[in-house]
Amino acid sequence: MTDGARNIAVIDLGSNSLRMSVNSITPDGKWKILAKMRETVRLGEGMKDGCLKTDAMERVVSALEQYALAAAAADCEEIIATATQAVRIAKNREQFLAAAKERAGISFHILSGEEEARYSFMAVRETLPIDDGLIFDTGGGSTEIMLVRNRELQKCVSTPCGAVMMTDRFRADQEEMYNEIYSIIKAIPWIEEARGLPIYGVGGSARTLGQLCKKRQLSANELNGLEISRKTVAMLYRRIYDTAPEGRADIEGMDKSRADVILAGLTPLEVMMDMLGSPKLVLCAYGVKEGVFFERKNEIIKGKPKLNLVLVEPEIPQNTGNIARTCAAAGLALHLVRPLGFDISDKALKRAGLDYWDMVDVRCYDGLDDFFEKTAGGRYFYATTKGGRPYTEAEYREGDYILFGKETRGLPEELLKRDPARCVRIPMMAGARSLNLGNSAAIIAYEALRQNDFFGLKQASEYLNNEK
Repeated sequence: MTDGARNIAVIDLGSNSLRMSVNSITPDGKWKILAKMRETVRLGEGMKDGCLKTDAMERVVSALEQYALAAAAADCEEIIATATQAVRIAKNREQFLAAAKERAGISFHILSGEEEARYSFMAVRETLPIDDGLIFDTGGGSTEIMLVRNRELQKCVSTPCGAVMMTDRFRADQEEMYNEIYSIIKAIPWIEEARGLPIYGVGGSARTLGQLCKKRQLSANELNGLEISRKTVAMLYRRIYDTAPEGRADIEGMDKSRADVILAGLTPLEVMMDMLGSPKLVLCAYGVKEGVFFERKNEIIKGKPKLNLVLVEPEIPQNTGNIARTCAAAGLALHLVRPLGFDISDKALKRAGLDYWDMVDVRCYDGLDDFFEKTAGGRYFYATTKGGRPYTEAEYREGDYILFGKETRGLPEELLKRDPARCVRIPMMAGARSLNLGNSAAIIAYEALRQNDFFGLKQASEYLNNEK
């Protein structure tokens, strides 16, 4: 660990897989994954009597012993371990929890279905520019379904449509399994509110679909944000459905450890896309484990963002994407005030932001009234060509908000008249209308950072001081 970084291990025990990631957090809130481990443990297999099987528990505890050693070797300050559906419903879960604590020194927090859904949502929101959509996360024991509006989790439900559980129940009858899952999803009271929305896929089954689409194993960077059309999802699902179970491992791109449960794992997706007329699937390479980490990261960092850039009704996605890159590099929060001139999942927006979205704190608001209500007590500066003084003469403090208007009209005049002393401008030649929005935001943001000694950002490189 260097520069005050902290390493934290997060373990996610599902009904099918056991996963651990070692994550590093720097004092300025940046994070990265240092290592990953995964075992296919099938903890939920054969639970028809409601009990975890002895051999399955032994597989998990043996793997946990190795995970604990790996976390210690990585200088992890803490291990956060969560368990989901299989442990949640097991009659003999205390036996398993005691063995994990005694042999591996690991204590588990058993997530409720709602907690599991919330962490999946956090993983999507922290790593993808989601606005409105339906998220699904199919694990071995359950499928969590979440309705998202305006980047906020509106409704969620945990269903018993897990890949391992459903495969156990309907191994001999695929059609009956499809009908059962259809009935469960159709009965969700609010499911029709998601009609026509894109679906965001979390979990191993969704990631496997991405690999089948590309016919090869994909890295997290390649998977995260990958879009698959409704037509392609239907074609791939039908291919799996029509392939005999013993032949699915040979499908090009298939994760062989999931081949026997992949049909059950993808059926909730196929049902929802067909039922709701969803136009596309957007893959998220992260899940519950990362959601748990993000929550802990935010607890560790605490406090509000050092500086906030606010785009009021931005119109051009490339400009917003470029500003997102600035926010990522400088550790700033990005606030978007609707209406927007583009969809927040726009490909041009994502391309301009490259792979920086997982580093940006993005918040959205339904108009200026909503923004000011939710940021009450803040100090605001207004970037405008109508400003009465150069931006360098303003005194910026930690937590300030700097507002920029839409590309074609700027900020509303009534807003500027509210506090003329906080209106700032970038000096330009006479006759020049304005600078590009992305350039303007970067210019003023870095002046605010300079005045505050860059809030701890790295200011020097060792490159020129290294002698060959």
